[in-house]
Amino acid sequence: MNILLTSGDIPDLFYAVPGWYGKLQLSRVFDDLTPLIQKYNFDMGRLHPMVLETIKSYSKDGKIELLPESMNTLALVYNKAIFDKFGVPYPKDGMTWEQLLTVARDVSKNDNGIQFRGLEFDRFFPINNSQMSLPFVDPKTNKSITSSDGWQKFMSTLKAVYDVPGNKPPKAIGNGTLFYKDKTLAMFIGNINYLNTLMAIPDSDLQWDMVTMPTFSDLPGTATQVNTPFYGITPTSTHKDEAFKVIAYLLSDEIQTFYNKEGRLTVLNDKAIRDQYGANLKELSGKNVKAVTTLQPAKPRPFTLYDDYVVVQLSNALQRAAIDNVDLNTALREAAELADKEIDNYINSMK
Repeated sequence: MNILLTSGDIPDLFYAVPGWYGKLQLSRVFDDLTPLIQKYNFDMGRLHPMVLETIKSYSKDGKIELLPESMNTLALVYNKAIFDKFGVPYPKDGMTWEQLLTVARDVSKNDNGIQFRGLEFDRFFPINNSQMSLPFVDPKTNKSITSSDGWQKFMSTLKAVYDVPGNKPPKAIGNGTLFYKDKTLAMFIGNINYLNTLMAIPDSDLQWDMVTMPTFSDLPGTATQVNTPFYGITPTSTHKDEAFKVIAYLLSDEIQTFYNKEGRLTVLNDKAIRDQYGANLKELSGKNVKAVTTLQPAKPRPFTLYDDYVVVQLSNALQRAAIDNVDLNTALREAAELADKEIDNYINSMK
């Protein structure tokens, strides 16, 4: 997008992911879609309530600057062979983090010189879209606010995964290849896009299934916040009506049903469509696909343009605590300091 902006060849319609939003917003590439929504009587109530609340949280002054394409969330996949090897029951839907840690302990074992680890998770997604809807940056000061009790609880929960005896990563956290390539990882909590990799592997090479991601006991039934790739229309577009009609078509029941059946979770508040998740994918036949749709998204956090700087540093802090044995509180404090410095540098560079 920066290349297009520099060249002056600015698109009418663009597609992006949430991680790009802050810098795109600072580049002023979003037009307010409200007039087009009203002009074409687009029913925003068709969107899942948390999807709608999330896209509203991105924009200021009641504007709607983007519309969603599909929804990402987390699911827990597990290797049946490892559980069978150690005679441990498979994980179940609806488990809490505490319950899952117990399961992880039971399958974190050394067998004939091979270390099997119980549990790993995506390095960034759980932090960026935390189930606890925790804010990253104070919008008044543009300083990180990760020293709260909420962040202490959340990061301690993630760190506890690596404190399970035998479950410390050898090099880096978040390595999902250990699940399907090395086959020494019993469980992995990953973005549902990770399922595409698993579906390409023959059942004879990897016997896997999935359950819901673990939840916090005080937030039962709650998954991560909504994470949705999105569409936007540029303010300079001379084809705004045509661009909006394309977006509206992509959000029609017909296209959303097709997307959902193909494994791209619908953003519509329609249970009949939602329950057809993965229906066209023969590789998911017999799998517990309801693990993707059972939990409800968490409420969106208060959003700022600088959240991504904090996300990266929090992930680095967890890496240091898990691998380098740095005290978690120390790692978090230093992460906040680094994030604040990066935010200040970026703000100054834009002046």
